[in-house]
Amino acid sequence: MLLKNVKVLRPKTTKIQKRNGIGYVYQVIGKSYKKDKKYTVENRKLIGKMIDEEWMVPNEYFEQYYPDVCVEQETPEFSDTLRIGCFLVVQKLFRDLQIEDVLSSIFGDLGLFIEDIVSYMITNESCTFQYYSNFMRNHPVMDKNIRDDTQISRLLKYNIKEQDINLFLRAWNQMNNTKECIYVGYDSTNFNTNAYGIELADYGHPKVDEGLPQYNLAYAVNQKDSTPLFYELYDGSVIDNTELEIMLEEAKEFGHEKLGVLMDRGYISEKNIKALRTKGYEYILMMKQNQRICQEIIEEYGAAVQSLEGYYIGEHGVYGTTVKKQLYGQETNIHVYYDDIRASEEKVALMSRYETWEKEIEKKVAKRIATEGEMKKYRKVFKLKYDQNGYLVAYQRNSRYIKEEIRNLGFFFIITSEEMSTSKALDIYRGRDNIEKMFRSLKSGIDFNKARVHTTESLKSKVFVTFIAMIVRNELFQKAEELRKKNRKAYTVPGMISELENIECTRNSVGKYRRKYALTAKQKLILKQFDMDEKYIDRSIGEFSY
Repeated sequence: MLLKNVKVLRPKTTKIQKRNGIGYVYQVIGKSYKKDKKYTVENRKLIGKMIDEEWMVPNEYFEQYYPDVCVEQETPEFSDTLRIGCFLVVQKLFRDLQIEDVLSSIFGDLGLFIEDIVSYMITNESCTFQYYSNFMRNHPVMDKNIRDDTQISRLLKYNIKEQDINLFLRAWNQMNNTKECIYVGYDSTNFNTNAYGIELADYGHPKVDEGLPQYNLAYAVNQKDSTPLFYELYDGSVIDNTELEIMLEEAKEFGHEKLGVLMDRGYISEKNIKALRTKGYEYILMMKQNQRICQEIIEEYGAAVQSLEGYYIGEHGVYGTTVKKQLYGQETNIHVYYDDIRASEEKVALMSRYETWEKEIEKKVAKRIATEGEMKKYRKVFKLKYDQNGYLVAYQRNSRYIKEEIRNLGFFFIITSEEMSTSKALDIYRGRDNIEKMFRSLKSGIDFNKARVHTTESLKSKVFVTFIAMIVRNELFQKAEELRKKNRKAYTVPGMISELENIECTRNSVGKYRRKYALTAKQKLILKQFDMDEKYIDRSIGEFSY
């Protein structure tokens, strides 16, 4: 077998024999006399073939006869040693989740290229493609060839169309739809950008204000297993509250007839609640405590709940009850909770803030230069007195207001469209942190804090590819749930990736890859969660033809 990526100058002691226009190189290893024909013939051994007038490609026998000849080896596209563990797990998840089939049906051969990009994002924990080809040289690829960052840029800008993205989302949601009501966590986050070519970038209300325009990204995530179902990319100036109706329309388009939506207090409004009711969707939302109805409930039921008798919810360590009230024209289940530990902590923080404010006011009184317009933030907490010129001269605490503030501490409210216990409502809502973890994973797990693209088309495509990466990464996380019960720190996604990356295979002298070392106990345990073992690994390595 000819050696790959190797060439040598043909030794002059060899002989060339041509067949079908190809020059085969032979080494004379002896002579024998043919008695019947009465002449001597050479015994030859094939050691390679010519590639031009001087150079030849040797086979595995060349070194046996010319051990001192300098073998000039071209740098192969793939390294002789490949890190294969994480790649094979990701590849299997693509197939198990049927994502490979969907991508292939929509994008054809480019589907494998997209899979390679996703594999890179997860394994390298990065969505920066500048050194993509360098990284992938030490890893297998599904696409058979290593692409570069320029090809990735072209893919994102020209080859992933909006209609293709919608086809994928429709297929993905059909695959993950059930006849039962699915509760989804819905939330959004924003990303700052200084790219002038992104039409969605606009000034809004960023969580981290860098003085830059932003774009917004909302995810809908299955509450049960954190699977991302669909997403919405929208203008940075649009507030989260107004985007919900578009999400509900998309949910209908994707075939979700039975759906429950779980959201934080930022989404509660009459318009949104009525939109949910019109679509026939269930909902669980946190209420804003400053809503009038919440104050009415505290006045009516607060003392009873605070009495701590008969209202304790042991599994959550809080007190609560459920009441029915008219909300936006319809009787609604409102679950009221009281957390005495939270109330105590909030009281300490509140009084500390008011003490700080009082010290600030004392300084202003002493200087007599503060006007009424400068004192807006203090008005409710302190009674302020001004002289005839409008300057602050005295103050005192507004005890009545402060007592009301303290009375409200520790309370929080959840509304549900379905009839459910106070305990169940809180249990479901507290599971909502999976979408917050999803955004943290998006920003840190694959480093999507900055998109690093400069056009709207590329942004839409990259958000789509990262969405697929989040699906696969979440599955990686979910499959290891039992392992984390035994050792939470060792079986995080980064921890498992690090361990899987130590599974390697090495190319032998005939160009075939073979596993280099035995699997560790930890590697076997991780692979077991994905129905993989040593035989699966070796069989997969045998299919490599790089």
